[in-house]
Amino acid sequence: MLRNNQSRSALVALAFGGAALRSALVALAVAGAALLSAACAQAAAPKRDFIITAAKPDRLFVIDAAARTIQSEFHIPEANGFLGAIVPSPDGRIAYILVNKMESISGIDLGSGKEVFRANLSSPGERVKCLFAFDVTPDGKELIVYEVPVKLGLSEYQVEDTRFAVFNTRAGVDAKPVRQFPAPRRVHTLLSRKNGKSFFAIGFDLYEFDRSTGKQLNQKGVRNWDYANHSTPDLLAFWPVSEPTGVFATPIYSSVPPASGSGDPVPKTALMTLDLTSGDLQYHDFEDTSALIFSAVLNPAKTEAYGVYSQLSKIDTRTNTLAKRVDLDHTYYAVLVSNDGKEVYAAGAMCDVTFFDSTTLEKKGNVKLTGCTDQAITSPRVIRR
Repeated sequence: MLRNNQSRSALVALAFGGAALRSALVALAVAGAALLSAACAQAAAPKRDFIITAAKPDRLFVIDAAARTIQSEFHIPEANGFLGAIVPSPDGRIAYILVNKMESISGIDLGSGKEVFRANLSSPGERVKCLFAFDVTPDGKELIVYEVPVKLGLSEYQVEDTRFAVFNTRAGVDAKPVRQFPAPRRVHTLLSRKNGKSFFAIGFDLYEFDRSTGKQLNQKGVRNWDYANHSTPDLLAFWPVSEPTGVFATPIYSSVPPASGSGDPVPKTALMTLDLTSGDLQYHDFEDTSALIFSAVLNPAKTEAYGVYSQLSKIDTRTNTLAKRVDLDHTYYAVLVSNDGKEVYAAGAMCDVTFFDSTTLEKKGNVKLTGCTDQAITSPRVIRR
């Protein structure tokens, strides 16, 4: 009987005396609807391009490509004046950058600017350098680093075998390798295969290794290429850009015998491409060498490539011919392309990023970095979020 009376009392209170409660419930419902609406609007908002770059002595920049403005500027702890390759995490939230005279990799959260990962490669008695070759795996869980170690004796340095070291990206700011395995010498670029099971190392040749075991799976010629009538080639592939196509591209130089059969060899510039999904490696000459190109990138349709140094060059990859070339205000080391293919971004070397129309190569804008300190040999990247 008591319980029945209590129940009736509660119902009466809710019906006649619960106005405040009813108002609170209505307010919660309205607030919930507003939050849901905001979440849906955020989810529906189109993603935009952001350019990540670094500048001496210790700065990391995030540039809004559409607005032509610096969105964020961060300090990298203990960079010690050196800024090398940049590798963004697959979700675009973290930038991993080679710092500290090639002896450390720092992971910076691009929202907060906080250092969330740090791998100091050297240790007492051993100095370890990474010659630009490292990459994050497609699942974002591991960082694979090419290491060149030297044992430090009292009166001599002893060169040790090169190796790959694998780090857990969630290991924090005192990350240690979870596994290591042997690596060939002269590697300068490391790229994860899109299936996440293996990775490529570019040096005198192209090597492929199993991510888990370190077993070598494949080897194809780079300097030891099999390209009929071409001399031993040369390349400078320090800029590990493969976005937005998932295909790495770089200029490569060689020479061919003259058509007359006598006289000096003819210098040739080719485009080397490596498909990170299929593993397909190709070379295609596109001109008799007439301009130096440091780095290259493919447009989203893979119908054109862009190369940069003191000129910006556009290459038609369907005909393997030079389509257009324009002079630049100064040299740039790195070239990027927007995810919609409408713009080309030139960066690296000095203290600015310049925007070009991808069809006409007309200059459309320019962003100068704070303090106008140079980017040197860092590798700017494009993220989309």
